[in-house]
Amino acid sequence: MGSSIKSLSLMEEPSGVFVVALTGGPSGGKSTVQTMLSDVLENAGYKVYRVPETATILLGGGVTFADLGPDQQENFQENLLRVMMRLEQTFIDLAHLNYKKHGKKTVVLCDRGTMDPSAYIDRDGWLKILNKLDLQEVDIRDNRYDVVVHLVTAADGAEEFYTLENNATRSEGLELARHLDSLVKHAWIGHPHFVVVDNVATDFEKKCHRVVEAVLTRMGLPDKRWGKDIKKHKFLVRNFDADAAFPVPFRDFNVEHRYLVNLNDDGVQVRMRKRFDESGTCNYTLTTRQAPLAGQRVEERRALIGREYEALKHQTDPSRHPIEKVRRCFLWENHYYQLDMFLSPCPGLVLMEAYLAVPESNDDVDVVDGLAAVSVKDMLPPFIEIEREVTDEAEFSMFNLAKKADS
Repeated sequence: MGSSIKSLSLMEEPSGVFVVALTGGPSGGKSTVQTMLSDVLENAGYKVYRVPETATILLGGGVTFADLGPDQQENFQENLLRVMMRLEQTFIDLAHLNYKKHGKKTVVLCDRGTMDPSAYIDRDGWLKILNKLDLQEVDIRDNRYDVVVHLVTAADGAEEFYTLENNATRSEGLELARHLDSLVKHAWIGHPHFVVVDNVATDFEKKCHRVVEAVLTRMGLPDKRWGKDIKKHKFLVRNFDADAAFPVPFRDFNVEHRYLVNLNDDGVQVRMRKRFDESGTCNYTLTTRQAPLAGQRVEERRALIGREYEALKHQTDPSRHPIEKVRRCFLWENHYYQLDMFLSPCPGLVLMEAYLAVPESNDDVDVVDGLAAVSVKDMLPPFIEIEREVTDEAEFSMFNLAKKADS
């Protein structure tokens, strides 16, 4: 990070705490993955805290959710959310104290997250709970966890392995399990780092490995044990009309990016992001992208508050435009896509990004319409017209898109 950025007294070092929400439908494998992730991260030198599933604790006390009336269900979900947030905060506070006292980076693994209760109650009841607890949906969805990983229920694609035996509080049949999985999955649309891991063409061990890989990738810890199948792909979109009917549920956000001056000239890129929805709720982050090392760039992120964002604006790099765009987030076939419609400085440009788990291309894999592998093309939503993949084209990086012509 450049010295000009360090000079600001309100800037802090990264917290040293990384929070993961493992969510999904019934019998998706969350408990197994939580244990596996804990082992991998502890072996990598991290302190790991594991937050238990709140619903299992409460339902294990004799509550049968299906037998509750509407008012009881609303009351139960309200108290479940209270307890969940207090449980999580207990471990998050311990994690920060651990890092502050011992300097040891810590990961908090949460079994489910704060948006999950919304899948078990109608929309009006959920909004009533949020209002009563003085919570903003965007805040508890987007700002609480560094990454959210959704493990698709075994009832969708691995039916022969769907079981109720490993959780005494579970009672869902196949159809209900699929329905609840879909509701939970769609509740998280809008989170900036949301990953869906399905059961298609994979066994359970590989499914677990894909979750581990997704978390390590988000943490900037590539680990060859888990392969390199998950990669961010970027596509150039043509003929997209933002005002036309869209065939799947989506959420739109306004996004502003600003690159900051780096006086060290050491190849480090520092940018701020402001993201807000139609309600005006804002989310601020600071991303430091290190200089390339062994062909890779490690990114570090931390949350900002609005006051910090405004204070740092005067350090905007004069050689680069602020980037303004509308980001549309949606799910298609268990993949999470982000469609960026640029307003400035490249009005009309539309790019689509997604983290896709596909084998690296080789001589036996065909290249079709400029896409790296046939399987990538098969994953793309058919209602988005793709001109070509631009993942490795430097001109489509934000850093270069922001560059002023006379710089």
